Amino acid sequence: MFSYQIDENLTIRLLTQEDTNELYAVIKRNQKHLSEWLSWAEELADIDTYRNILIPEWRYKYAEQKGFDAGIFLKGRFCGMISMHNLDTANHKAEIGYWLDQNDEGKGIITACCRAVIAYAFCDLGLNRIMICAAEKNAKSRAIPERLGFQKEGLAREGIFVQGTYHDSVNYSMLKREWNPDK
Repeated sequence: MFSYQIDENLTIRLLTQEDTNELYAVIKRNQKHLSEWLSWAEELADIDTYRNILIPEWRYKYAEQKGFDAGIFLKGRFCGMISMHNLDTANHKAEIGYWLDQNDEGKGIITACCRAVIAYAFCDLGLNRIMICAAEKNAKSRAIPERLGFQKEGLAREGIFVQGTYHDSVNYSMLKREWNPDK
């Protein structure tokens, strides 16, 4: 099972059905905040969908070596998720996505989690390229790849559709040879 202890207070790991209530409560509490930039949060699935469909799908995705969707736990409390999407082993690349409880923003949690996922991708999976995409106007999300030394590759015009509106997205990438594990 995928689990990574980042420090004494911060862990990322695959979710289990026992995490459903906490996951659902955090998403529901943050729905307005999350749905500003994440289309999946606009209409919240019911709790049974998370328990019986989504969490098993996320675990299957990891088992099939197609990436992962992991919970972020701060002092044992669920506070968000980080994911590796579009894992392409033939071309040695993947994308990272993330979201966090609004109450926990600004504490360096996502930056620390991204560092761990980047290390896992480059060292354990042998990937060569990691991408992060964020809405151009989502300054908080864009600050993560910029802080970590990702290169801005360009703008995908109207690349995100959320709340009935198209938004431009900024594409960032990091190559293994550019990675500095101390940054």
